[in-house]
Amino acid sequence: MRQATEPTPDDTGNRLVDIVVATTRLNRLAGVLGGIDVPHAVMRALGTLDEYGPLRISEFARIDRCSQPSATALIGRLTEAGLATRTKDPDDSRAVVVELTSAGRDRLAAARDQLGNSLAARLPDLDPALLTRLSRDLDELAAAFRAAGA
Repeated sequence: MRQATEPTPDDTGNRLVDIVVATTRLNRLAGVLGGIDVPHAVMRALGTLDEYGPLRISEFARIDRCSQPSATALIGRLTEAGLATRTKDPDDSRAVVVELTSAGRDRLAAARDQLGNSLAARLPDLDPALLTRLSRDLDELAAAFRAAGA
């Protein structure tokens, strides 16, 4: 009979990588199956601004892991569509702060609703309790990373 052992830091790191890879794959699959008409980059940008609130473009680029010119172009698309606004940073008039408009929040909420409804229709027999546990556990993991300064 095999003895249970405590997980090692390597095991923890491997499990965390497994979770990140699985959520990335799930995100891509949801994008393909979800039937929403919002491009992935736009959804990602709207979600980032929703989560973090007003951001300088350089900070948005750091969080989104893209170049500043790419962030500027993406934010330009959002502002042209009325989904975000750009204002001068009150702490540095050379910098710009970007934030969601109410139309941006509404568009994000509508796309998420559409995504959820489309995915739920594909798995009508999926246990709601399982989804509740998964959602709670992923929220706790994200909170742990935030608390650790990630």
